[in-house]
Amino acid sequence: MNITIKEQIDSFFTCQKKPVTRLIIILMFFLGFSGISQEEPSKGAYFSWNEIELPAPQGERSQAGLAGAFSGVSNGALIIAGGANFPETAPWEGGNKVWWDQIYVLLKEEGSYKWATNVTQKLATPAAYGVSISTPEGLLCIGGNNEKGVLNDIFLLQWDPIKKELGQKKLGNLPEGFEATAGVSINSVIYVSGIHNGANALIKIPVTGLLNGNEGHKWTRLEGCPGPPRKLMAYAAQTNGEDMCFFQFSGRSEVDGEFELLKTAYAFNVDTEEWSALGDITHSENPEVVLMGAPAVAYGSNGILLFGGDDGELFLERAELERKLTSGSAISKDSIQMTLTESFLDHPGFGSEILMYNTITNRFNIIDSLPQQAPVVTNALMWDDQVILPSGEIKPGVRSPKVLTAKILNATEPFGFLNYSMLGIYFLVLLGMGIYFSARQKTTEDYFKGGGRIPWWAAGISIFGTALSAITFMAIPAKTFATDWSYFLNNMSVLLVTPVLVFWFIPFFRRLNVTTAYEYLEKRFNLLVRLFGSASFILFQIGRIAIVLYLPAIALSLVTGIDIYFCILTMGILSTIYTLVGGIEAVIWTDVLQVIILMGGALAALVLISFSLEGNVFTAIQTASAQEKFNIIDLNFSLSEPTIWVVIIGGFFANLVTYSSDQTLVQRYLTTSDEKGAKRTAWTNAVLIIPSTLLFFSIGTALFLFYQELPDKADPLAQDIDAVFPWYIVKEMPNGVSGLLIAGLFSAAMSSLSSSLNSVATSFTTDFYGRFRNNSHTTAMMNVAKISTLVAGILGTLFALWMSSAGIVSLWDQFFTVLGLFTGGLGGLFFLGIISKQANGTGAMVGLVVSSLVQYYVAYYTDLHIFLYAATGFLACVIVGHLASLIIPDHRNEEGKQLTIYNKLFSNKGQANF
Repeated sequence: MNITIKEQIDSFFTCQKKPVTRLIIILMFFLGFSGISQEEPSKGAYFSWNEIELPAPQGERSQAGLAGAFSGVSNGALIIAGGANFPETAPWEGGNKVWWDQIYVLLKEEGSYKWATNVTQKLATPAAYGVSISTPEGLLCIGGNNEKGVLNDIFLLQWDPIKKELGQKKLGNLPEGFEATAGVSINSVIYVSGIHNGANALIKIPVTGLLNGNEGHKWTRLEGCPGPPRKLMAYAAQTNGEDMCFFQFSGRSEVDGEFELLKTAYAFNVDTEEWSALGDITHSENPEVVLMGAPAVAYGSNGILLFGGDDGELFLERAELERKLTSGSAISKDSIQMTLTESFLDHPGFGSEILMYNTITNRFNIIDSLPQQAPVVTNALMWDDQVILPSGEIKPGVRSPKVLTAKILNATEPFGFLNYSMLGIYFLVLLGMGIYFSARQKTTEDYFKGGGRIPWWAAGISIFGTALSAITFMAIPAKTFATDWSYFLNNMSVLLVTPVLVFWFIPFFRRLNVTTAYEYLEKRFNLLVRLFGSASFILFQIGRIAIVLYLPAIALSLVTGIDIYFCILTMGILSTIYTLVGGIEAVIWTDVLQVIILMGGALAALVLISFSLEGNVFTAIQTASAQEKFNIIDLNFSLSEPTIWVVIIGGFFANLVTYSSDQTLVQRYLTTSDEKGAKRTAWTNAVLIIPSTLLFFSIGTALFLFYQELPDKADPLAQDIDAVFPWYIVKEMPNGVSGLLIAGLFSAAMSSLSSSLNSVATSFTTDFYGRFRNNSHTTAMMNVAKISTLVAGILGTLFALWMSSAGIVSLWDQFFTVLGLFTGGLGGLFFLGIISKQANGTGAMVGLVVSSLVQYYVAYYTDLHIFLYAATGFLACVIVGHLASLIIPDHRNEEGKQLTIYNKLFSNKGQANF
């Protein structure tokens, strides 16, 4: 059906039906618009290349190109310094190599590149073939050589964007006799690999130590890369899925005049400070790959791009000819020289293939090629989201006078009409469910608690669906794909929390007949504690809405090519509509549908992945086990690693805080007809955790095996590790099925969104409007509830759109960190209230404040694992709150002190009226 955009717009504005119909038309317009605007890049075309001419040196008329130049980025400017070439005569004609001290600065202004013309500074001494490391402080230039031999100088080049000036600062020297061959910056520490006393060596120093100059720095010596002394390797810093590593590939070795081409790869883990052998470099078209001198750069979540490189075969032939030339008789020298000259002249140039190395699967894959031979003995670096290859050597003795720039194109898979149709149908079903349940929303009791009509099993599935967001749907397989099953018991710790909820918390919430969990805080302590808890929850949930919209939208957009704004608007608008009109009943029953699709789709994906693997299931398990992908238990006593103690203790307190104080979950306990049903709700969620955890962890491991066996099927330019599962869904599963599974991803996000929206409305209407207006009029309360839902949906969606346009993630990490300083203690506050008869309002607030301070200290001044943050906040609030209550008497709410597990309320089945 070909409907123009104009016709879609006209149909909207001429529609005389209900507002819900108009909203549906808006949704279908966005679906149609997204499908129309999508473009698929040509197969294999992941880079769009351009060239920038390198200026001639001062006093020269032309530029011969540079090999081994220092290059990097400082304050938005590309710096190229030093380098070596043969400016007059080619080496095969007896030409002499010249080292340069010239410095060039390339600026980007108003979308175009321009060479700075006022740079008159030069290097203190001509140099090339050193190590270049871009840092926030500037471009670090380390070592190198010139016609006098190996250099050990370290200096910093800084571009001042205000003054348009280049600064140069000497920072000291390498250890005596150390020849630098590679270097990276990881976590503000500089790692330099090199050769010392004829063997591989590795040294490190904090960046701050280098910046202090000669008096303030001291190198730490580490174990060098295993194997023979290595030069001209490709190298980069990238995560192996868990830790940052210094990767080194290929290169060559020279011992006693004999050359050896190196085909191996190694990784140095900066956390454990150990080297790991990665095996020989190989890919589908070549079982033995040499990448001598290839520039490399880390890209995305777990990739390293390697450009071209010298396979070394012709190099060995030239080396043999040169050896014969120096040792042969005078009669044969002319013939050898002629053959040597021909080898230079006939050289086809270095390779043009672009490889992607996946640091998780340890596999290489050809993803593209350069439009010309790739330069070697130069750097590859990222600048303004583009790959830069500055000059370099394109044939033996021949340099390129060009700076190559490449815009990276997204590797998306067309989503297709059938998949869009599945999405559209699914969205219409959700809207229909919201409209159906809208007829039952007569009072706030219906809107917030479903009038007690919700079956316990449906409420339990809803709790499970609320906790299992789209982030979880993608994050668990991604984490297991990248690492192992270390976090498995963290998920399973819900089983330890459920008895506490069933025997202590649910009876309190049910028998007090509350609408929000924070009503208990006022009854037990005072109004201030209630308002603080409710306000913290509301702010946290609005921020959470934005995150739950934004993060899945990134992955879905990267994989499918669907516009990220469309993803955010679709999820935000739909969730707001069916939550607004249908209340908690619509939320719960759509949760049930979404969980069915989510789990069914995930199970189907696991089956398909398993059938795609070589051998049977037992073979796959053995393969994964041999690579330690099933590690669950770490019995070390470290509190900074996910050991079994950290995982279980941290998981217990994190889940206890969530399931006892988060209104989105507590609200589900209140929707059943009786307390027995509420308890069954909690157990239903706990039981569902077992198969779901096994399912999603298994998917992650299966994806690892799949992409290890078939590396060419992996996302060639994966920017987000969380997109590994969506990439498989869209790329490998049949049309229609993949559309339904992507709908499952949308549904997982919307399940969490709708829960947040309804619980925010519940908290605001009950804890603020209803508490202060004391207005029990049904119509007024319902209007406030719906307006609150709408406002929360609009704010969350707008924040997500803003994050998308600004590319902001870290700011929101900080937002959640700050709010977490307070919300982390809320679980402790509830626990304090029910177990301590002495606890009072003043003591509770003191405990909450101290808990926040403890959380801040733990987060910023200790290496405690993040899993333990909930435990520290929880325990600090309970212990300090109890002690403060003993020290600071508060007799303003003596009646509230009766609301503990020691009161008859806990043992009686009736409701309490306070």
